[in-house]
Formats: sequence, C-alpha cells, structure tokens
Amino acid sequence: MSGDPMLRLDGLRKSYKGVRALRGLDLTVNDNEIFALLGPTGAGKSSTLLASAGLIELDAGKVHLAGRDVTDADPASRDVAIVFEGFNLLPVLNVKDNIAFALRSPAYREAEDEIARRVGRTAELLRIAHLLDRNVDTLSGGERQRVAIARALVRRPRLFLLDEPLSALDLKLREGLRAELRQIHRQYRSTMLYATHDYHGAIAIADRIGIIDGGQVQQSGTIDDIYALPANVTVGRLVGSPAMAFFEARVEDGHVTIRGAEQRLPLSGFGGIGRAGGDVLLGVWPEDIEIGAPDAPGASSGSIYAVDNRGFERAVQVETGGGSFRKVVPLTSGLERGDACSFRIPKDAGFLFDAASGQRISHQDRRPA
Repeated sequence: MSGDPMLRLDGLRKSYKGVRALRGLDLTVNDNEIFALLGPTGAGKSSTLLASAGLIELDAGKVHLAGRDVTDADPASRDVAIVFEGFNLLPVLNVKDNIAFALRSPAYREAEDEIARRVGRTAELLRIAHLLDRNVDTLSGGERQRVAIARALVRRPRLFLLDEPLSALDLKLREGLRAELRQIHRQYRSTMLYATHDYHGAIAIADRIGIIDGGQVQQSGTIDDIYALPANVTVGRLVGSPAMAFFEARVEDGHVTIRGAEQRLPLSGFGGIGRAGGDVLLGVWPEDIEIGAPDAPGASSGSIYAVDNRGFERAVQVETGGGSFRKVVPLTSGLERGDACSFRIPKDAGFLFDAASGQRISHQDRRPA
C-alpha cells in the first residue's frame, strides 16, 4: 500500500527464560531511510532485529513489512537480509561463493551471469573485488565483515537489518564502511535498520535515530529533534559525546536552584513545567555550559576532577555541589586536574526532568527560531 512505512513494529514483547527483552516496543522505519537503533548492551536491539526478521517467536505484538502483517510469516518470505557482528560466513566456500550464496538458494535463485554481475558490482562497492578467490579463513576481521555485508547487499532485499555490523572493527575501518553503506543507500535507495551502541556511528550514518533502553524505544527522530526536546533522562544519558549533564535542583519562587550552586535560573526560561514545584533534575547539554575562572560573576563554583586529551581538544570532568559533568574544551583552555573553576548555565538552556520518573516536565523547545 502506497505511503506505508517499510517497517512498523507494534507492542513487541519478548522474554527469554523469564527475563524480559522487549517490553511493548513500538518502532517505525520509513521507506528509503537509514534508521539507527541506538542503545547500550542488553537494551533490546538484537531482539528487535530478530523479531523483524522473523527469527524469534514473539510473546505479543505485530510486525508489519511494507504494509503487510508478517508477524506469523516465515522468515524466508519477508525479503529481509540481516548482518550480525559475528560475520556468519561459510568456511567451506571462498569469498565469491559466500557472497553469491543467497542468490543460489531456492528462494532467490538467479542465473549465473546475473550472479556474477551482482557479486562483482557489490564487491567493487565494498572494495573487496581483489579478494573474491580467497578462502574466508585467510581474511582479516575487517575483510570478513565486508564480505558479510556484501552477502546481504547483493540480494537487494526490501529491508537490511544490520546488528552492530562494525563494532569489532578499528576506527578507520568503521568510518570507511559507514561511508560505503551511505553510498550504497544513496545508489539503491535501500532501507536499513542499523543497531549500534556507538553514538558517533549512529549520527554519522542515520537519517533518524531511535533511542532504545529497557526493551522500549524511548524516543525517535532526527538528532536535531532529540537535542531540541529530549523525552527523558535516559535519552539525555545515551545521546551526545559527552552526554547530557544532570544537576540536582529544586523549583521554588519562580526559579530553579541547583543544589550547592550559587546561580539561580528563572523558571520562565523553561517554558513552564507540567507540575508544581519541588525536586527536579536539571539537564543541560555540555556544549551550552560555560566554564570560567573561579571568581566569574553570576556563576557557580566547581573543580576539575579529570582531564582527557583528545588531540586538538580535551575533555574535562567538572565536579559541582549538584553533580558532575564532562565537557570538551580547547587545548588552549589551560585547565588542569585539581584546578578550581566556575560554571554558568545560560537562562535559555537546559531542560527540567521529574526527579523520580526521569520524564521531561519542562515545555521549552530548544530548536532555533
């Protein structure tokens, strides 16, 4: 049906030996987009992909693919390809035959000249054409991962499911393969669901991102949407590098007061809140926090707990009376471990979250006007 998303997951639930992996998960992946599912180990990423492929039996929920209910459909009939972190190559076949394997199966059988054309073209895209006659057990880890991706891509299914496909590779290889996946996406207008714990990898490749934790998608959208209006504390802790800074605070007398800090922020800068005053968490993206000299006027006191050099910049961890945070600063900042400093939060920055539930309660949308 025209206009349907490529993949829609409704209320997925799955437990393994009494341990809940998916807890009513909802997710939509649009046609011709790369959607990154970002979350820590154990968040439910792999179970989401396995459910989409039909490789696990759900306890509850529905899976729709291109407008069709495939919840009970055989995996082979779903026309999806899945790539795991562990390569899953066949050691008895060389690289060429590993890539061609699906095209010779009864479900997707192609003529040998078409197989040769597709294998050659996909191998060129992934820069492994020179490896086609090699045995897979002679390849490096990066080369094996390229072969595994090529084996999925050569079939051109409706949906690619990529489960941490690059996590075992070094940084340079990861960056190169991400660029090649984007190129393949642009060339074939393919749809990809890309599961990862790597924030930088997610924002580098994806059109939209879903933040997953505890078997549920906490929030989805473009990275700009998520930065402008994070749904909860979990999202703040999983997005950004460094992630969102959180301070224990209290709302009273029309102001937000950070525990152990001198600065008070007017409540009007948060667009109002969805409840009365009391204890809250103040969340601020580190890019918005200003660090200065210890005696800076209108600021609060802190101290440098740790400094990590990053080549052209450095990351500092600042301890305060209401919490600690990390922030990237220029090499020229001169900040060193043990230094006293100050920090200031602009009145038009930050979000308020319920201290108990972690849900955002402030209404201010931080998108640029």
